[in-house]
Amino acid sequence: MEPSGFVLEHNQRLSRSLLWSCQRAFYERQGVEAWRRGLLPSFITSNPVIGRAYAQVVLGWMRDWCAASSWESGQPFHLIELGAGSGRFAFHFLEAFRRLHARSRLRDVPFRYVMTDLPERNLEFWLSHPLLQPFLDEGLLDVARFDAEHDEQLVLRRGGTVLAPGTVANPLAVVANYFFDSIPQDAFSVQDGVLHECLVSVSSPAPRPEVEAEDFLEQAAVSFEDHEVRGACYGDAELDGILEDYRERLGDATFLFPSTALRCLRRLQRLSGGRLLLLSGDKGHASQDELSDRSSGVSLVRHGGAFSLMVNYDAIGRYFRLRDGQVLRPIHRHVSLHVGAFLLGQPPDGYGETELAYEEAIERSGPDDYATLLGRMEQHHEEMTLEELLALLRWSGWDSGLLMAIFPSLLPRAEAASEPLRQEVCWAIQQVWEADYPIGGEQDDLAYHLGMLLYVMERPAEALTFFDLSLRQYGEAPGTYYNQGMCHVRLQQDARARECFERALTLDEDFSQAREMLTHLQSGE
Repeated sequence: MEPSGFVLEHNQRLSRSLLWSCQRAFYERQGVEAWRRGLLPSFITSNPVIGRAYAQVVLGWMRDWCAASSWESGQPFHLIELGAGSGRFAFHFLEAFRRLHARSRLRDVPFRYVMTDLPERNLEFWLSHPLLQPFLDEGLLDVARFDAEHDEQLVLRRGGTVLAPGTVANPLAVVANYFFDSIPQDAFSVQDGVLHECLVSVSSPAPRPEVEAEDFLEQAAVSFEDHEVRGACYGDAELDGILEDYRERLGDATFLFPSTALRCLRRLQRLSGGRLLLLSGDKGHASQDELSDRSSGVSLVRHGGAFSLMVNYDAIGRYFRLRDGQVLRPIHRHVSLHVGAFLLGQPPDGYGETELAYEEAIERSGPDDYATLLGRMEQHHEEMTLEELLALLRWSGWDSGLLMAIFPSLLPRAEAASEPLRQEVCWAIQQVWEADYPIGGEQDDLAYHLGMLLYVMERPAEALTFFDLSLRQYGEAPGTYYNQGMCHVRLQQDARARECFERALTLDEDFSQAREMLTHLQSGE
């Protein structure tokens, strides 16, 4: 297909396309704002359930390596997260892993979690986040800038340690959620047993567009054209071998090829001394059968000024097997999120603990099942009792996003509840607050909503604490001052109540309820 408009590039290999310059510029420009503004999907890979599930698998993997003293005592196990973004997954993982680790027989085995990303401003955000400070201060967490396309080593910002090939004493765990879908890939198709490369063309309605501008992708036209492959594509025996295997076995299909991800994993394998665990969750294809179902072309999923592609986990699995590795994946097809575990190296007694943890935490009832069922439950929460809503919150690991979704049903049920059930709601409120990882500027004001729950359950003093937090985090709002005033009325603190109602009226002179309450207090009735 011939591109329309002004052609910016024509029949280019996808991984070399200018689209990736646009992608890099988006992440560098936005930093954490991309998550604050909701431009990027993140809930499914950044909630307490997935944090707990990954923590269980990593601990099982550490047990396998420590079972026969196959590790260097006194040196930490490093757990590296690629593309840590807002830091929300890291927080949930560390909260779960620290608890599990402290209660296990590995409590004396040191570990260090390393958050990495490309934008420098993301690192600065993590280093200043109050909920990450305890982990940083204890030496359980550090951060590093990492470019998946080029970097061979990591320089840890807080500790100054350099993780380079030959310096990492113990096996290495790597987490990559919603990461491989956002770094350069290539595209191919097989037609009648012949391999073709899908080359990309990009055009624009303007002759000289600013490629790194935020709205470039919205205006650009992207098209693909198949060209027969003659000879080796990469001059890399492993990558070319996987492609040749697809040509022979796949049948007619179009597929993405994670060339950059595979090269990145090769560098991380060198860093780990050949002892590597990769845990990765994303939308993608986990098997040859899933790839064979694809006969349509390549499609980009656009997220504001960025985009993502499906991840070919089958190719990643083939790469690990070529290096005598193992692949753990669910037997069933995923609905929302595929989570795979990929293993290199061989502890003396095998990976029994890793496999068991993966089966329990990922395959039987894992992040994909949680996301799938949660979507359904969020549509029907109005039919649930208070006990059922509380059970849902417990199941979620006290996820604040879930609480906000079910709040319209939770509020009236909490107000009508018996005192014993109200006490359970109060405990749930505290758990949700402690499990929340704010990134600033969220659309939903969690503190305000928790204050409302406490107010309707006749706990005005506790509600005031959360309304104060709401004012500090989100600024002045007439509704918040009004609610504070009502709390003070219930506490018989009339002078404080008048101050709150007056402030509400200063912000909104048409606030009739605040005016009525102020008149009532001034009249002394």
